[in-house]
Amino acid sequence: MSNSITVTTKEELKSARDAKFQEIIVTDNLANQLKKTKPIAFMGAMTLGIIAAAIAATPFTGGLSAGAGLVGVAALSGMEVAAIILVASIGITLIVAVFKDYEEISYKDGEMVLRRKQK
Repeated sequence: MSNSITVTTKEELKSARDAKFQEIIVTDNLANQLKKTKPIAFMGAMTLGIIAAAIAATPFTGGLSAGAGLVGVAALSGMEVAAIILVASIGITLIVAVFKDYEEISYKDGEMVLRRKQK
């Protein structure tokens, strides 16, 4: 098995993490999304629970109700509404799991390099 893999989708990222690659190179839009949502990985369990509940209760149909429901959560968590929507698309569990096991080595627009933390 190679020690490095390049991924572009959340499914590939999950598989790479599960396979415990030493280095994961995240590219394209997923790299930018991960960078914007990284702070969520370091939030407390209570805040994560509130965000998860708000996301689950929010209808993402494009109506005004979606934006209104997330504004309060954004104020509470200190995150932007756009970042919370990205969290919903990637998944809180995956974001937390990735940054628990990996550290960001470098980032440039469209590319994030993650390296497995030494235990």
